[in-house]
Amino acid sequence: MRVPLVDLAAQEAAIADDVLAAVGEVAREAKFVLGSRVETFERWLAGACGVSSAVGVASGTDAIELALRALDVGPGDAVVTPALSFVAAAEAITATGARPVFCDVEPATMNAGARTFGAAIARARAEGLRVRAIVPVHLFGLCAPMGELVELARREGLAVVEDAAQALGARDVDGRAAGASGDCGCFSFFPTKNLGAWGDAGAVVTSDGALAARLRRLRAHGAVSMYVHAEAGRNSRLDALQAAVLLVKARRLPDWHAGRERLACGYLRGLAPLPVVLPSAPAPPARHAWQSFVVRVPSGRDELATWLRARGIETRLYYPVPLHRQPVFAGLGEPDLPVAEDACRTALALPLFTTMSEEQQRWVVDAIAAFFDRGRGRSG
Repeated sequence: MRVPLVDLAAQEAAIADDVLAAVGEVAREAKFVLGSRVETFERWLAGACGVSSAVGVASGTDAIELALRALDVGPGDAVVTPALSFVAAAEAITATGARPVFCDVEPATMNAGARTFGAAIARARAEGLRVRAIVPVHLFGLCAPMGELVELARREGLAVVEDAAQALGARDVDGRAAGASGDCGCFSFFPTKNLGAWGDAGAVVTSDGALAARLRRLRAHGAVSMYVHAEAGRNSRLDALQAAVLLVKARRLPDWHAGRERLACGYLRGLAPLPVVLPSAPAPPARHAWQSFVVRVPSGRDELATWLRARGIETRLYYPVPLHRQPVFAGLGEPDLPVAEDACRTALALPLFTTMSEEQQRWVVDAIAAFFDRGRGRSG
């Protein structure tokens, strides 16, 4: 049986008629840049996150960069972010002219907390760096501990930009939506995200009206009116076509989240007897968005991936190289970050998508059980 990591084609087929109808309306109106559909989507997103404003931009990476720029982060500054993540946050920090500083993560959650951020802030300052902000990442759909991180940031005089690219719909231990606790939160609507566009798209959410206004200016060439530019901005506007796609899909999001939660619970039950480390499933009011289902295999991760591939099951390594060991950041001289490095050696993402059947999930669980029954990958 074939089980892909993600099956976008099946999900899109179920909603294609509605999305194509929405795209057709945009084509007939011929209003492709910003406009009423973008504004409607921004209002929906702000409401979903419990904040006052959302600003649509061209991608999740742009969202982080523009958020940092709107907070006056730039050359000569340093920004701390976890070493276990996709490169976007670190790349966005670099794009502002600031230096990324990497922190370790906690072994139970694979998210960074106040302890690991605090250690990196202290190290950076000891090196003479001017730390201006932190960028927590809600990894794989699980919220970072925002209460303690916001408290740390306020105590240290730092801005907080949440990388919530993988966590739309997630809530932290206090029940606050991902993206709503910091100065602003940044989302990606890349096609494989829980809410995905038909191309690149992103947004920043905030309850700071002045910050939202500056973000709107920065995304449109720094313009305050037509042909009048107050600062050097960017061309990073959410397309009306993508907003139309996202508005159609937003109606399905509650059902899709419920399906992801059901599949995650199935994995948690089925894999519990096996020698793998399962992801954290927080208790209410917290909520995991289950963007990905990532286990850790203490011994034999790569052999397990090969075993599953031979049985038609696609997996992925999130992430094979931690950010502080990426070639692009080699010159920074960052220290060892052992938990993040261990996660990169042991983490394995299993198939999880909205149209995944119980039969497909049983095939995955049974194949993993068979791998360990054969004695492979045992740690002792």
